[in-house]
Amino acid sequence: MKQTILTVLLMAAFPVMAQTAVTAPSAPTIPTMVTVSPNATAALAITTTNRVFIDQSGNNPDVNMTQDGTGNKAGSAARPVYLRGIDQTIVTRQIGVSNEIMLEAVNDTTGSGKGVTITVQQIGDSNKVDAACGYGTASTGGTALTGCNAADLNWKFTGDSNDFQFRGTGADLKSAVEVTGDSNVFRIDVIGNKHTQTIKVAGDTNTFNINQRSTGAAGSSIWIDLAGNSNAMTISQTGTIDSVVNIKSVANSGTFNITQKN
Repeated sequence: MKQTILTVLLMAAFPVMAQTAVTAPSAPTIPTMVTVSPNATAALAITTTNRVFIDQSGNNPDVNMTQDGTGNKAGSAARPVYLRGIDQTIVTRQIGVSNEIMLEAVNDTTGSGKGVTITVQQIGDSNKVDAACGYGTASTGGTALTGCNAADLNWKFTGDSNDFQFRGTGADLKSAVEVTGDSNVFRIDVIGNKHTQTIKVAGDTNTFNINQRSTGAAGSSIWIDLAGNSNAMTISQTGTIDSVVNIKSVANSGTFNITQKN
C-alpha cells in the first residue's frame, strides 16, 4: 500500500542587505531533513501499512479519520492517538481486516471544561481497538482516576474475531457497543461515578468481560441485548450504592457470570 509522508521544512532566511551598497543575496542554505513525527521512521519501514498519529491539545477539536484497506493503524501502544481539551469529537472508521486503533482522550474534571464524544467503527475481521478515556489504567484496582467526564462513547463492529478493550476513569461515562459477528472479545473496565454500558450483540461465541466500580454518589448500570449462541459474559459491578444489570437474551448454550456488591 502506497504510503506518503509529508515533511515541512523551514528554510533559512536570506541575510540582511547592507544599506550602503546593494549586493546579490547569497543562496539560502537548505537545512538537513529532520523527522517531523517521532513515528515517521517506523511508518516508513512498513510498506503495506497506513498509519495516523495525532497529538492534539486545545478546545473543541473535531477529528475525523477514515482508513480503508488491510493492516492500517491509528496510533500505537507507545503513542496512541492522544486528544485532550474541552468538548472533543472523535470519529474513526476503518474498513478492512487486521486494522488497529489505539487512542486516549482526556478532559477537565470540574467546571465547564468537560465533554468528549468518541465514535469508532470497524468493518471487517481480526481488527483491534484499545481505547482509554482518562488518565492511567482502571484495571489497577485503585481509587477513581480522573481525566474523563461527561463522555458519550460509541463503538460499532461488523465482523469476526475482533478484539476490543476500553478503559474509562472519571464520571458520567456512557458507552454503547453494537456488535454483528462471531468470536469477538470485548473487555470493558471503568471506575468512577455514574457510568452506563449498553451492549447489543448479534452473533455467536462472543466473550465479554465488564468491570464497573462506582466510587461516588451515583451507581452504574449495564444493559445487554443479546441474540446468538454460545456467548459468554462475566460482569462485575461494585460500589457503595445500588447498581443495575439488565440482560435480554435469545440464545442457546450461553454462560453468564454476574457479581454485584455495595
